[in-house]
Order: sequence, then C-alpha cells, then structure tokens
Amino acid sequence: MIAPSLDPRSKLIATFVAAVGVISSNQSLILVSAFGILLAIIFILRLVHPWMKLLKGLGFAVASFFLIAWLAFDLQTGIEAGLRLLNLGTVFFLFFQTTPPETLSNALIKMGIPYSFAFVLSASMQFVHVLTRRASNIRDTQRARGIPLDRGTGMMWHFPALAGPLLIQAFKLADELAEAMEARGFRAPNRGFRHEPRFRLRDWFTVGGSVAILVTIIINPF
Repeated sequence: MIAPSLDPRSKLIATFVAAVGVISSNQSLILVSAFGILLAIIFILRLVHPWMKLLKGLGFAVASFFLIAWLAFDLQTGIEAGLRLLNLGTVFFLFFQTTPPETLSNALIKMGIPYSFAFVLSASMQFVHVLTRRASNIRDTQRARGIPLDRGTGMMWHFPALAGPLLIQAFKLADELAEAMEARGFRAPNRGFRHEPRFRLRDWFTVGGSVAILVTIIINPF
C-alpha cells in the first residue's frame, strides 16, 4: 500500500483512502483485520522498533479513547474506538516513515500546493527530530545541575528549566533557517528540483485500486 518505492502522491492517496476506511468502519472484525495487515507491513518494512516508540505515546490515547467510549456507550464501542485510533496512527506512521520530507514537499508542489506551504510542512517534519534531541540534551544538562526533570508530577514545578532554554534554541534555529532561506533565494521564481517525482505503472495501479476501494466504501459502507 505505501511501499517506499511508490511515488509520494500515490502513497498519499492510498493513505487517505485507508484513513477513510478505518474511520467509516464500525465492525471490530474488519478493524482487527486491518490492524493485522498494518502489522505485517511494519514487519516487512522492518519498522518494528520505531513503531514501538510510537506506541509509547499513542498507547495512552488509545486506552483513553477505549475507556471513554466504554463508559459512555458499551464495551464493543470502546474496543472499536481504540482499534480505530490505533489503526489511524499506524497508517500515518507508515506514510511518514516511508516518505522523506523533501520528497513529500516536491510531490505536493507537483500537485499544485504553493511552495511556501510545502516548505513549511517539510521543514516542520525535519526539525521535530532536531528539537527532540535538543530537549533531551537540555534535560540531561539540567539533571547534572541537580534539577529533577524526571517523569511525574514533580517535573511540572521545574518545567520552566526545560521549556525556557528549549524556546531560546527554537527561536535561534528559526532565525538561522530564515537567513539560510534568503541566502538561497527562497522567493526566486521558476524553481527546480534535483529529484523530480514521476508516476510509474505501480503508482497508477495503486491510485486505481485506492479509488475503487473509496467508491466501494461510499456505495456500500462496511
């Protein structure tokens, strides 16, 4: 569905159709089957370790959705809500793990998206990891100074010791990025790219199959 060799545009369409299918499905068996297929893709693409990291944050949201839906409605609705969120998170995880930000940006521009919007999207995807590493370094530094920044309610009292330096570094990073963009002619017209995305036969098959599945979902929702 979202193999790395596919064009980002075909992967984006397939991801959108998969998300629509997960949201519109109201049968636990179909949601479980979809999760099994997604797990198989994760194992084939050797993305088990990154996916387990995703579960550290997504697992709490899935459990919360399950409990809220269970208490508000019934157990089956709770299971379906949890599975639906888990499948959605895994679908978009696979898309972003197999699509480099710069490749996605080029594909969006090919689809008619303004360059400034595509650049902001790709830059935000790239710098999330940078800020995550810097936050980890700041936390380790503050711990070495005797400031407790471990998990728990006590961390909230010392949170400014982490947030303050991180905000300063984020502003400095944004300023450096703006200067680099101006130096490289960010507003220059007739922009070209080193690697131009191209549709191949497998991309057309992916798009055709995705459209067929989408039409089926609209005509006969499951």
